[in-house]
Amino acid sequence: MNKFTFTYLIFVYALFSIFTLNGDIGMGSQVIGSLVLIFIFGIPHGAIDNIIYLSSNKITRLRFYLIYLVTIIVYCIFWWLVPIISLVIFLLLSSYHFGESQLVDYYFAFKKRIIYLFWGFALLSTLIFYNNNELLSLSNQFIDTQVFSQVFNILIFKYIFYSSNAIIISMLIFENYKLSISNQQLMNEIFLLILIHITFYLFPIIISFTLYFIFLHSIKVLKQEFDYLKSLQSDLNLFKFIKLLYPHTLLSIIFLAIFLLLMNFGYINISVFLFSIIGISVITLPHAIIMTNFYNEINVK
Repeated sequence: MNKFTFTYLIFVYALFSIFTLNGDIGMGSQVIGSLVLIFIFGIPHGAIDNIIYLSSNKITRLRFYLIYLVTIIVYCIFWWLVPIISLVIFLLLSSYHFGESQLVDYYFAFKKRIIYLFWGFALLSTLIFYNNNELLSLSNQFIDTQVFSQVFNILIFKYIFYSSNAIIISMLIFENYKLSISNQQLMNEIFLLILIHITFYLFPIIISFTLYFIFLHSIKVLKQEFDYLKSLQSDLNLFKFIKLLYPHTLLSIIFLAIFLLLMNFGYINISVFLFSIIGISVITLPHAIIMTNFYNEINVK
């Protein structure tokens, strides 16, 4: 068990104790707790995309920001024109991105990109399968997200849930057979998948996803980014690294606050749920592309 899984396990146990004592955690407390963790770890893990990309690619800073913003704007237009297709793209993109960050340290015998994708399928389908009623209720609560119930149909994700979990476990066993991963690594990955299943089954969707996103994804990516930049700047320490994260993290929080205020005063006619999905997805697209480039870079090194 690595330190990320151990930290995840500690927080799962702590939250389970709270649920056992109180019977539930109010929606307000869930949202506040999740936002605090996302502000501290979630947003920062993508706040140095510019530094990561520019460190290994010959491109001007202006051109980088222009391409980054155009990518976001184009995806926003897609959301306006074809919301269901945009949601499916987001789920596929997130699946690959999560699988890549989890398994990037392994050198697989089989095509690694397929394994990344199926690991992500297993993750997201498990989250949606165990929390389907809550997700459908949330989608149907707002007029502009009722169409999403077509995507979150339980029959669709029931098949994806069983097949993707079976396939990814089979792939990991195959990689162990081919000696691409050790017995210990195989057990670690299967243990983590079991732990994720337990978490997604026990807790509401907001808590479930936040626990995974922060402790198994964001913090791990931050560690990968720190180690990479440390290899380029030997004098880099934690304080200097936090200073690198600070500007874009603060800028993101300011923009988020502005959009929420505009929504609150009726200048932007969109539900909080739809805004959250679109906001996360349009940032995920350029971030995922940059991280794939980053992982290719560190694997070459």
